[in-house]
Amino acid sequence: MDGTAGALRGQWANPSDILSLLLVIGGDIVQKAIAQLVGCTIRLPEWTDRHISIAPVAFSFGWVSYAFLSLQSVVGEMRLMPASDCPSLTVNCANGFARKTNSWVLGRLLRDHENAFPVDSRPAEDGGRAESLRIDIFHLKPPIGPDRDFIWWCGWAVITVQIGIALAPWIRYGDWGILLITSAGTVLAMATCALPQWTEEKWAGCTLKREKVMCLTRGNGHQHIMVFIGVQGCWDLERLATGASDPRPETRWLFGLLAVLWTFLLISMSGLREHTWFLVGVGGVGMLQNAFAAGTSWKPGASDLHMTAFPRISTIIGRRGSDNRKDDTDAEVNLEDSVHELAYVEEWATKRPVTFHVPIENTGPGQAPLMPRWLDTMTVEDGLPAWLEPINPDNNDSATGGLQSSVCGRGVQGHATMKNGVRKVIVYAEGVHGALMGLEKWVPTAGLAMVQIFFPAGLNYNDASIRDNRHKKFWRRAYHTRSIRKRAEEKRRAEESKPTAQHSV
Repeated sequence: MDGTAGALRGQWANPSDILSLLLVIGGDIVQKAIAQLVGCTIRLPEWTDRHISIAPVAFSFGWVSYAFLSLQSVVGEMRLMPASDCPSLTVNCANGFARKTNSWVLGRLLRDHENAFPVDSRPAEDGGRAESLRIDIFHLKPPIGPDRDFIWWCGWAVITVQIGIALAPWIRYGDWGILLITSAGTVLAMATCALPQWTEEKWAGCTLKREKVMCLTRGNGHQHIMVFIGVQGCWDLERLATGASDPRPETRWLFGLLAVLWTFLLISMSGLREHTWFLVGVGGVGMLQNAFAAGTSWKPGASDLHMTAFPRISTIIGRRGSDNRKDDTDAEVNLEDSVHELAYVEEWATKRPVTFHVPIENTGPGQAPLMPRWLDTMTVEDGLPAWLEPINPDNNDSATGGLQSSVCGRGVQGHATMKNGVRKVIVYAEGVHGALMGLEKWVPTAGLAMVQIFFPAGLNYNDASIRDNRHKKFWRRAYHTRSIRKRAEEKRRAEESKPTAQHSV
């Protein structure tokens, strides 16, 4: 009995044997922590003209396990980054092509966005908001490097605390073994994160050569769509979604060397018999930091995805309506009339001289057309076709104000907010189709592409996939005029970005 009690007391006094076991658990957490934190670089001396990646991933239990797991990976498929843990689709809105998102960065972007803006699908009678779909629209900005946020600096703080814990037994008892193990583990962790292949895999894509509209969503049955309007120099999310990069040949033998060094560290740790609680503290604090970095939500800028809300309309939320809503009696529309309504816009977007009389001052046959005013105001009063009238904010200067769709007339509401000098407009539409129709009005072809994802029917209009006649009318017109409206919106954005834009007419 005394022998058992003595063994237990000894184990709890200096738990040496358990340390070697702890080091081989949690390898997947370490990999995800590296994937999140890697990306920031420091410049080496000028004569080298090189940069090296630094990532504050603390030494913890699990590093030895990760070293051998990663060795197996680089010997086989030659990949370091983990697979995306948020299944999603990246859609090119120009042609409706959707591809599976393999990018860790894009998967986490969507996951964190969904966590930040949850959709309340509970019925109104149960106290919910009866929301069915949320669409957020962004302007992408060119990459300038990952933001160093609180999580990044927290990693360095934890490493400093670990060094402080390891110094305590040396100062108090003259035992420098804990400090040696902690310092060696930290150096090996930094060396692992500094491999160039990490950043090459994390941002395995290219930048855009011209404007492109892309969407990120989990697809049919889910409740979030992120729409990105990218310009020249921004990340091409469609290419980034593949997550494919050329592996570096030196990565294989470097990871082999690191695995050997981690093994030496494990053997050395097994020989420690005194003051091992300090080492447990070092590893425990490191594991908490790894888990926090691997699992917590990040701002997009921390992954070098810099964006701003689309100023014209930032969010469209679809809400389930009443089951006894009224529908149009038929789905017949005159598509030629719809094209004729946009004929002048086509002339302007393609820079062709006006070939017919337009009731606009100083614009006649043979003259170069000016940008129609309704492209900027999106109002029927300025000539916008009635079927394209969106939910517009009230014409007032207040930071917040009610929004009402005059074309729907079904009590569709919204509001505007001002935050950090950026005006965000949130509007509410009737159901999923109403939200997608609103998206199509503001970002031509984006709604069309998303209809194929949420109501699969191929790239062309499919009457059978749409139930209500009033929805059929809109989508038939939208499909028939998509190229005209897309060119016009692209040119409007180009005009908007010019220092001195031409006056609308």
